[in-house]
Amino acid sequence: MLKSNYFPIIRKITPDTAEKPTVIRSIFRAVDILICLSNGYDSISDIAEQSKLSNSTTHRLLKTLEELQLATYDPMKHRYYMGPLINQLASNPQTTHINLITCAAEEMKRLWDITGETVALNLMIGILYVRLFDMISRHKLKVIEGDDPVGPVYVGATAKVLLSQLSDGELKIALKNITMRRVTEHSITDKTVLTAQSQQIRQQGYAISYGERIPGALCVSAPIKNYTWPAALSIIGPESRVKSSVDELVKELMISASRISGNLSDFFQTKEVIEYSQTIREKQPIQNQ
Repeated sequence: MLKSNYFPIIRKITPDTAEKPTVIRSIFRAVDILICLSNGYDSISDIAEQSKLSNSTTHRLLKTLEELQLATYDPMKHRYYMGPLINQLASNPQTTHINLITCAAEEMKRLWDITGETVALNLMIGILYVRLFDMISRHKLKVIEGDDPVGPVYVGATAKVLLSQLSDGELKIALKNITMRRVTEHSITDKTVLTAQSQQIRQQGYAISYGERIPGALCVSAPIKNYTWPAALSIIGPESRVKSSVDELVKELMISASRISGNLSDFFQTKEVIEYSQTIREKQPIQNQ
């Protein structure tokens, strides 16, 4: 279990707090839970122990935080994490995944220069689809996804690419916890079909969708590997303009996704070497000069 160094001390309910009204105590306890999540405590038992709460109270508060999108639950790992609303409330919602954005920015700009279409970087956290960063099309006729960065993880090429990065067992659990609803007339609502498509995408390395999330839009998406969460790189444009060049879009997209995956691998390997070197230096005895 990874733990952050930013908030090493978990604030506890003080006697003064315990005397406050029930609603106020619940707010204090919810804050304690959020601080636990930020420190890497992700199971109910660990959070309960750190917050000095019962498992039942911890579970009830976590479900409320999940409903408010302040926390998110991963049914594959049975773990809780900070929710997408935390990013929206932060002054810079991109800071949490700045390493991914940094590794992807150059290739996203390359695709934007080549195509002129919207290029997007997306994550799957738990069973939520999160749009992390995008470069909007320079054309007058463009596809706009809207202000909400969170969406259903079963609709469109990007969502399917994210799902394809799960193992068969994880995919089965994820789909069990998803209620599929039709977003457009082209949306898929059959979990058996979605499972088969995810397995095919895993083999071919990309996905294409026509109007599944936004009517009239074409999306081409490819997986980004070597990151903590399933990630995807996508190109989105009006079907009327980009359909004729979809093969070229797939080719360039897969090149960029592969390069970004390599950048991430290099970044984390370098980070591990630096951290290992620092650990070795810390363990060496100080020599008298």
